Amino acid sequence: MLIRLLHLEALGILYGLVAAVVYQMFTGQINLHGLLLHKDGSGRVSPERIQLLVATIAEIARFLGAIGTTQNSVMPDINTGWLYLLGGSSSVYVMAKAWKTWKANRNH
Repeated sequence: MLIRLLHLEALGILYGLVAAVVYQMFTGQINLHGLLLHKDGSGRVSPERIQLLVATIAEIARFLGAIGTTQNSVMPDINTGWLYLLGGSSSVYVMAKAWKTWKANRNH
């Protein structure tokens, strides 16, 4: 009984935190301007930023779903496939950033 109560309390805190962040995003307290744009001032959308954001949101949703459906007090395992996805997504972002930086420095 106590473990179930602690589990529900932890879920309440977690969902409350998510709700607070989402509320601040919609009210403008968290600045999202230019989140998906190249930082070179061109105003173009950055595909590597989009894929990193989508992969991160997908893993967060999967993990929160696993936490919400667990019946015991054990944290769910992180699937190695998801780790590879997030690692590959981060690598694509870092390599694109490094390439653009190297190219910009080479032209100056």
